[in-house]
Amino acid sequence: MRKVLFVLLMLGAGTSASARPVIIEETATLPNPDPTAYVQFGREVAISGDYALALGSRDVPTNGSEDFHRSALLYRRVDGRWQFQQVLQTSVRNNDGYYYPSKFAMQGDLAVVELDGTTQSFRRGASGWQPAGQVGYQTEDIEIAGQNVILSTGDCSWSAYAAEPNGAGGWTRTYLPGRPRDCDDEYWGGPVDIDGNRVILGNGNTQDLEWQLVQIFERQAPGSWSQIGAIPSPFAYDEFTGEVALRGDDAIVDSYYGAYVYRLSNLYQSVSRIQAPDVYLQSRVGTYWYLRKLEKSGDLVFVREFSYDRGSPVINVFRAITAAPGTYEHVAVLAPRGGGPVYPVINSFDVSGNFVIASGAETAYVFELPASLRPPAARQDDFESSKAASWRPNAGSQFSVVTSGTNHIYRQTSTTGEAHALLSGAYWTNQAIEAEVTPRAFDGNDRWVGLVTRFQNTQNYFYVTMRSSGSLQLKRLRGGVISTIASTALPVTLNRKYRLRLESIGSVHRVYVDGALLLDADDAGAPLQGSAGVIMNRARADFDNVMVTPSPLTTVFEHDFSTTSPGEWTLGGTGQWTVVDGTYAQNSVAAEARAVIGGPTADQVVEARVRPIAWSTAGTAEPWAGVVARYADSGNYYYLHIRRGGTVSLRKLVNGTISTLASAPLTVSLNTQYRLRLEVVGAQLRGYVNGNPVLQVADSSHTRGIGGLMTNKAAVRFDDYFAYQP
Repeated sequence: MRKVLFVLLMLGAGTSASARPVIIEETATLPNPDPTAYVQFGREVAISGDYALALGSRDVPTNGSEDFHRSALLYRRVDGRWQFQQVLQTSVRNNDGYYYPSKFAMQGDLAVVELDGTTQSFRRGASGWQPAGQVGYQTEDIEIAGQNVILSTGDCSWSAYAAEPNGAGGWTRTYLPGRPRDCDDEYWGGPVDIDGNRVILGNGNTQDLEWQLVQIFERQAPGSWSQIGAIPSPFAYDEFTGEVALRGDDAIVDSYYGAYVYRLSNLYQSVSRIQAPDVYLQSRVGTYWYLRKLEKSGDLVFVREFSYDRGSPVINVFRAITAAPGTYEHVAVLAPRGGGPVYPVINSFDVSGNFVIASGAETAYVFELPASLRPPAARQDDFESSKAASWRPNAGSQFSVVTSGTNHIYRQTSTTGEAHALLSGAYWTNQAIEAEVTPRAFDGNDRWVGLVTRFQNTQNYFYVTMRSSGSLQLKRLRGGVISTIASTALPVTLNRKYRLRLESIGSVHRVYVDGALLLDADDAGAPLQGSAGVIMNRARADFDNVMVTPSPLTTVFEHDFSTTSPGEWTLGGTGQWTVVDGTYAQNSVAAEARAVIGGPTADQVVEARVRPIAWSTAGTAEPWAGVVARYADSGNYYYLHIRRGGTVSLRKLVNGTISTLASAPLTVSLNTQYRLRLEVVGAQLRGYVNGNPVLQVADSSHTRGIGGLMTNKAAVRFDDYFAYQP
């Protein structure tokens, strides 16, 4: 219970992230100068301005053993292109049974390299890069600030050496004693960071279950450093994972489910957390999913971590919020080009200004951050205005807004040829379009309805088609030539509503149907930008609730509860939560119960199957059950729920005060399953029951938060929980 209460307080204290991140692919890769000599390439990297280092290595069998060949390869950016310059340092060492890490760091005219158990420095001058003396020995991390270098060390501790020039061409080293850890002669400290005259020492575990402490030192004078504080782990000895960063007065300490941010003025209480939306899903992707890497540059913090949707690491970028010191918003994702079943891998990385270099699978990627990290705002149209003023249909098509039940839809009735309509004001490079698509008629065989991205003209665009012949096809029209990029079988039934989504994000193109990823392909060629819209050929169709966004679908959390572990939910109220028969069961009818999970986002969709099994008969309050969105704390969120009295209701809680935004009649019975879906995009809120839109309203009381489940005086079985950023 102590852990549950703490996390609730943290959410209320100001969890990071709200804006949609910009998706950025690499602008260059470093060429391997000799693939024969450097069979392994780019597994360690560093960058400073127009210079970069990449590791080249090869293991050579020798007399029943092997020699380890390691080289620090120097590159320079010339006229916008990265070119190999020279081998800065090389080493050949016989296999003596020890593992020696290869570590690089660069800043300004200083480079520090560890290859063979010693750490050497180099300086750039008029005659190029020249040796500048040995800085230390084996190390697990090297960081530079100005002319000062911090090196981790210690086979039984999380210690470090602070090295500074001694004025005679060498270095003065000062030992910074760290906390104890289990001993091993292949341990050489852990993560460290330096910012100005301050150093932080990471602490990944303890020796005998001592309280985890992350120490901070400050330089008092040349060769003199003193500890000025220590950050205690929130949960004694098992919370911090080791990685750390210092950025001004912010001390950033990683944990299993995202980094804590502390201010130097108070190291006992974190201010916020830095969390990717999918942070509670990363354990499903990689064995060592919690071993993140942190870097910082200016007002940005970079976090290498696993992406659940890609199945491989990316670099998430967070920007400091000036108006709220110690808090950060998610502004970018750096992801190498590539799609399909296997995505490129990022291992180590480094940052210099607006350049980021990252090691991959025998390559080194260079990313260039754009001048602005503000993506265009998401666009949406539910056609409830009875107009389609933002749409541009092609000549000969017959688009109009019509009434369907209590809703308005965008209908195209001509079957004489191709018809399309483009959404104005969304001519982007990265774009995704999602819509409810209902095919009404096909004129002939293999006719189709679909969506389009990057539409430049009638000769150039990407599009997805749901075809009467029973297939789903992702296609590209380039210079008037049609190519099928990917396809799969999909029965297409007239008058059935499909939730169709097409994404063109960088070189990755994806297609979802009813929330399931069915097509995933890589195509880096033109068209590279354009408009999004709806399209069909010799078919009639209805479209509704269209969303166009500059980012891909990002899964925040999903679970079908087929295993006994439900995930790291944060629980509140008086609930009794457990996994029962493949469902997430809340068994108490005493009062209110909540379970929330995920990294915070602004736009979000939360859905789940909800089956009430018992109502409380005590008191006068009406029992209910539902889903929650934009949950900030126990007094601020939206929730869509079904009520015992026979209604579905969309409500909000603002500082503890409940307001009903919309409601509608609905037959509600015990032991009947209802599929609830709550969409919150911008100021538009939509509620669905069993796939049908039943409630719609505009409200801007809450701008970000997480999703979850909720009951009041009801025992309920939840299943197939799915929350995502559309």
